Amino acid sequence: MNNISVALFWHFHQPVYSKPDDPVLPLPWVRLHSIKDYLDMLKHVQNYPDIHVTFNFTPSLLMQIDDYVSGKSTDRQFVLFQKNADALTPDEKVEILRDFFLAHWERMIETNPRYFSLLLKRGKNIVEDELPTVAQGFTNDEIRDLQLCANLVWIDPMFRDEIKDLYEKGKKYSEADKERIIDVQKRILSSIINEYKQAMHSAQIELSISPLYHPILPLLVNSDLATVSNPNLSLPFSFVHPEDAKTHIAKGIAVFERFFGQKPRGMWPSEGSVCEAIIPFLLENGIEWIATDEEILALSQGTTMYRDSGGVPSRPDLMYKPWQFDKMKIIFRDHMLSDLIGFVYNGWDQTKAARDFVGRVKHISNSLPTFDTFIIPVILDGENAWESYENDGTEFLETLYKTLTDEHVPTTTVSEFLDNNKTAGHLDRLFPGSWIGANFNIWIGHDEDQRGWQIVKNIRELLVKKNITDEAIWDRFYILEGSDWYWWFGREHFSVVAEVFDELFRMNAVWIYKQVGEDPPPVLFSPIKELSDAITFQPNDTMTPTIDGYITHFYEWHHAGHAEVKRMGGTMHRFSTLFSVIYCGFDEKNLYIRFDIDNHDILTHEYHIKFYQPKDREIILGTDNSIDFKIKTIGEVAIPFSFFDGDFPEVQFIISAHQKGKEIDRTPLLSFVTRLRDVKLYNWTV
Repeated sequence: MNNISVALFWHFHQPVYSKPDDPVLPLPWVRLHSIKDYLDMLKHVQNYPDIHVTFNFTPSLLMQIDDYVSGKSTDRQFVLFQKNADALTPDEKVEILRDFFLAHWERMIETNPRYFSLLLKRGKNIVEDELPTVAQGFTNDEIRDLQLCANLVWIDPMFRDEIKDLYEKGKKYSEADKERIIDVQKRILSSIINEYKQAMHSAQIELSISPLYHPILPLLVNSDLATVSNPNLSLPFSFVHPEDAKTHIAKGIAVFERFFGQKPRGMWPSEGSVCEAIIPFLLENGIEWIATDEEILALSQGTTMYRDSGGVPSRPDLMYKPWQFDKMKIIFRDHMLSDLIGFVYNGWDQTKAARDFVGRVKHISNSLPTFDTFIIPVILDGENAWESYENDGTEFLETLYKTLTDEHVPTTTVSEFLDNNKTAGHLDRLFPGSWIGANFNIWIGHDEDQRGWQIVKNIRELLVKKNITDEAIWDRFYILEGSDWYWWFGREHFSVVAEVFDELFRMNAVWIYKQVGEDPPPVLFSPIKELSDAITFQPNDTMTPTIDGYITHFYEWHHAGHAEVKRMGGTMHRFSTLFSVIYCGFDEKNLYIRFDIDNHDILTHEYHIKFYQPKDREIILGTDNSIDFKIKTIGEVAIPFSFFDGDFPEVQFIISAHQKGKEIDRTPLLSFVTRLRDVKLYNWTV
């Protein structure tokens, strides 16, 4: 198999989690992934001297690891972990019950009997308002066990030997046991950067870098590039600041040099996002090669992909060669092999999965001429994937490296291959896109993304207008250009902590406004992230229902808008989905809301309607005589427009159900238009 080399490329990335002027990070992922993923990934490679691997670090991750090591930063979960369980306040116990189960349930919680029993006692589906009561049912010993279990499961199996007795103990932990775990965590964190720095001087690994705060470089150069791959995308503005792309590249390289003592030769542009305009910026900063996805290669050469309908490479001779655009060498990741490791093999027997991977590589080798040399770039996240693997992917990685070695399948770092082999030729065009669909839809395709970009655009214009030169202010601004905010905005991805990202984004923006002596705009005090991915059907005309709690006739709510909420679950998928369909309509005097519940307990609950638009107001049905309502087989409510001091173009609200003073369910945030002219315009345009 001398005709092909596998270029395993592990990407390490964490966004900036810090609040301005606050050393306590609200999310623990830098620390937790550090003790679980980064150092052991290097150790696995070093166990097999013939295996050569490229590791890519984001500057934002390197800086945050260093902040932990220096004591400049910590995180809220670590603060709660360190605190004596007997001294925790009721609110802190609620925080622990809410946030100490943020791990892969099947692989990391259910495999630990004590941890799993504590999850079951808390309840898999929680309601925030119930947690104080639930917390009262936990003893201090149980809370302490939860503190320890939630940290023990994140320590990689490779580093558990010195605290093996704690895993065997399983429960009834002491405060002294915490100190041993803290020592292990600190030792791992403080070793990561130094170990990679030492290892990079061998031929076995190569280190590369990404831009400073992981921005989508082409969208900084010109956001209109998103319409090349998606001509139907309508952008309300253009963001054209190639100078910001230059800054992220140059500063990212400077961070790499600060930690590793030399400049990198290669770069993984954030999310594999490329365009022609970034190439000169990279070359002038000494970058020799970049990596992106196979679809970018195909589109750059005028076709959609180089695979047949069964996923088999139809032009492996083109896919598995490095190419050149201008003076930049480019490799293109094998999408299928990368995604098999990232998303598929976690459900397989790990030995069979590793052997399947090697078998696929050998099959590709057999399809290629023996007189030439080829590279298979396998590029993926080197941290998050392992949560869904048994035992943190230990058996998979060890079997993979052993099988590659035993089967004499060559592996290579990227620079090693480029130094010894020629490129296939020059590309006349470099198609603008990312590793996901060869487009930028995830980061700018949704109205939430665009609202975020509009905030960034407005702040940048303000900084230029006021001639701001303060580096700290500009640094916070560059953080807002990072890709992760826009990953969580929009409907594509869900996380129970997406609202934290939303808040962090807006807090950083507010801080910048205050630093330059300007009042933050009102938009920064409302969430960007919608609480629901609901597809809402808008009203199509005025309507006046009979408020009697029954469906009086078939067409009574025919002109109302509606949203089916049963399938969506509640906010953050934690609720019991009592509600099935919500209707909203209006006439000249009133706003009408109807809610349907798919059980016979509709009469046993108290209902609240919390409005966010046009005003922040809440109605508890039955406590305001101006609100006409009836609850029988359905709930029907009539709210005079005078309640909101006049008419308005849109209403946003959540309905929640309460029992014995506790919230047991709520709908997602719902939005409906409320003026006839807007209804007609909406239905005309859609």
